Amino acid sequence: MNGTGLVRRPSSRLAEGIVTHISRTPVDVELARSQHAAYAEALAVSGWAIRQAPAADDCPDSVFVEDTVVVCEDLAVLTRPGAVVRRPEVGGVAQTVRSLGLRTARIEEPGTLDGGDVLQAGSTVYVGRGGRTNGEGIRQLRALLAPLGRTVIGVPLGNVLHLKSAGDRAAGRDVPAAAGAGAGRAVPGGAPGRRGGR
Repeated sequence: MNGTGLVRRPSSRLAEGIVTHISRTPVDVELARSQHAAYAEALAVSGWAIRQAPAADDCPDSVFVEDTVVVCEDLAVLTRPGAVVRRPEVGGVAQTVRSLGLRTARIEEPGTLDGGDVLQAGSTVYVGRGGRTNGEGIRQLRALLAPLGRTVIGVPLGNVLHLKSAGDRAAGRDVPAAAGAGAGRAVPGGAPGRRGGR
């Protein structure tokens, strides 16, 4: 077994999700759900245990569960998303990671942190500082991960939603961000098509 993949079914309101740096385009929710199910099945076939976070149908972007938690070893850092409307998504994910036996910590106000801005590469953790993650969120994450031997490095972002909207790195190779690479036991998943931002 590779670990645990944390996923959440796309909301029926997915088409109402936040768009940043791109134009709004039509969303076929049933197609997105079918693609998401195929994504979860591909993880399962590859040896991952799949854990579903509780549905959050009132939260259009809730399928992007990776933004709500950063897992490092046995610690699940519950984020404080930069978009206020995304903050209700964190509660169900908190419940799920606790059920997996992970310790939890939270990013507190005034810090903001989206998991899509966090890229773990060995003992180095790169965190994009931009529209969704601020310096205080990075500082808090640095303090939480230092006891685990991690070095957190802030990366200024330009015209991109998240650090991992531009790409991801796993096992020494560049991969699409939706694959969700992490050094922890649980790897939050997303939805197909995450690369390029929303």
